[in-house]
Amino acid sequence: MSKERAQESINNINDLSHAVAGVAHVEHPYFVNRLAIQKMKIEKEPSDTAFREAETKLGVWQTEAKNLETWSWEWFVLKLTCGLEEEKKRTVKGIEKATSLVEETRGNLSIMEDKLRELEEPNEKIEADFRLLTNYRGDLTSLLDDVLQNEHFQSDKELQSQVIDIEVSLEKVVDDDQKVKKVRELIKICDMALLEAILDLRQSSKESSVGKGQVYFPEMAFDALKEARLLCPELPSVEAPQEYKDEADDTGAHYSPMQRYLWDVRKRLTSLLEWCDNKVLELMEHESQQFIALGEKVDQWNMERRRLILDDILE
Repeated sequence: MSKERAQESINNINDLSHAVAGVAHVEHPYFVNRLAIQKMKIEKEPSDTAFREAETKLGVWQTEAKNLETWSWEWFVLKLTCGLEEEKKRTVKGIEKATSLVEETRGNLSIMEDKLRELEEPNEKIEADFRLLTNYRGDLTSLLDDVLQNEHFQSDKELQSQVIDIEVSLEKVVDDDQKVKKVRELIKICDMALLEAILDLRQSSKESSVGKGQVYFPEMAFDALKEARLLCPELPSVEAPQEYKDEADDTGAHYSPMQRYLWDVRKRLTSLLEWCDNKVLELMEHESQQFIALGEKVDQWNMERRRLILDDILE
């Protein structure tokens, strides 16, 4: 039965073996490019962050402008003391600075996005060839499994064992990589929630409802950071800001102690993102090496099984 099945399948086995050999050369550049693209995404991240911050600062000034056009006790005092027009001038200047900052950071972000596309677009052909390689290799492996399912060759079993060992090792690296990437996503969620909270505090009376000596920290940010630490206990700790400095930002805006606290927490999150980025690159490099090693070992195993069919079963 094995001989008949082998005879029926040998042409397909030969065709798939040649197909694998024809595109196997793309495997190494595929993983090299994959790592380079990830590095560029990490390099682009500060430009993303700067652009989001600039938009938030513009939102802060737009809120100031709206407040100066809306009746309030502060508006009434400013009107009586003839300070309203001065505040309006200051706000117009702040909006101009913030708008300029948004345009500048958007331009820098666009440059980084172009650099990323320069890496991604030429890689599309390699990705397509790599998918073909994966399909050919998978089809060949399944076909050989079927033909040799009732056969017992020592060399076959030894190589299969080596393949399994690499798969087990690779699975651990892939799991760790996915875990760190998830942690990074959670830290970014925390970061975005803090930005939204700063603007929310500026636009609402929420800050006045927080008790004296207490700190407002958005629930979404807290939950994201908590989940990140549960997923990755080795994530470095971040000390909470202790000192309030009433300093204007680069657009001239001042912040309340609570708003400044959230800005400072965001800055400290940068160290966690850097830790994640370094870990991701380290794991992806190891992962790439393991994937390449697995592909080479599977090809070696399949070549040996093809040889066994030709030399021992169909002789």
